[in-house]
Amino acid sequence: EVLIDNKEIFKQVLDFLKIINPKYGSRVKLYKETRPIFSKHQIENQIETIFQNRVNLKSGGQIVIDPTEALVAVDVNSGRSVKERQIEETAYKTNLEAAEEIARQLRLRDLGGLIVIDFIDMKESKHRNEIQRVLKNHLKRDKARATLGRISKFGILELSRQRIRPPIQFGTYYTCPTCQGKGQVRSVETLALSYLRKIWLGISKGTVSSVKGILPVEVAHYLLNRKREDLLRLESRHEVTIHLEGHPHILPEEGRLEFRKKESPDTVDSQPESRENDLEKTEALPTQADPNYWQSAENYLLSEAQKVPLSRQSKP
Repeated sequence: EVLIDNKEIFKQVLDFLKIINPKYGSRVKLYKETRPIFSKHQIENQIETIFQNRVNLKSGGQIVIDPTEALVAVDVNSGRSVKERQIEETAYKTNLEAAEEIARQLRLRDLGGLIVIDFIDMKESKHRNEIQRVLKNHLKRDKARATLGRISKFGILELSRQRIRPPIQFGTYYTCPTCQGKGQVRSVETLALSYLRKIWLGISKGTVSSVKGILPVEVAHYLLNRKREDLLRLESRHEVTIHLEGHPHILPEEGRLEFRKKESPDTVDSQPESRENDLEKTEALPTQADPNYWQSAENYLLSEAQKVPLSRQSKP
């Protein structure tokens, strides 16, 4: 049965079927109710679920689907599904339900390429074989060709599904400009220390008279409040003026530092986020991979504080 909620389109479909195959005309019906057709048949809810990475199972278990560049990872969790006394039986029933739902989700989301499914561990081989059989049978309904492997002793099953068209996320979502699709952004403290080290690096040559920073608001506030003493020590030691401003529309990684040189007051040297040439010409600084990364700037600034009197601590 085909329901159509538009009279004009309904008529066009009937006219088309009269030419192609009149016997199917009775299967097409006009939807006349005031309630939206998608809401009545719960299609709207299903559309929303295909954009979520978690799918709940009736037994209380859960499927987590994470597409990556290399493959699609599918994880099966028992969740609240702990009604059965035996763990093996619980794992088997949850995996059985998950196998059917995974085949359905692959069709709905049109996921292709290499797909790796992490089922709940099962000790009995007959249970693993049954899960493989159920998954294979449900994938037969799929128009896309699929090749299945076997469940390993770790509960991992690999399968390859034909990629017919791009995944449904393409054209519906766009990459987050803040995290660039990673799903995570650096903390305020981490960014603040990063900019503090860039300032230290820029003025360490002794050719800079002033520094102006346009930074995200939270980062600027952190530096001006939590790291004010460190900034004052840098100013005293290198005889520079450091001025930081917070801008509400700057993304975390898009802060800008401008260095004004002593020999040419009208020339402004804008320092980009990455200055590999400068790093090669100045003293070696630890990176984030170094376990002492977070201590390096602090130790340096504290050592400098012992050499220079803090005459500017009262600076507002």
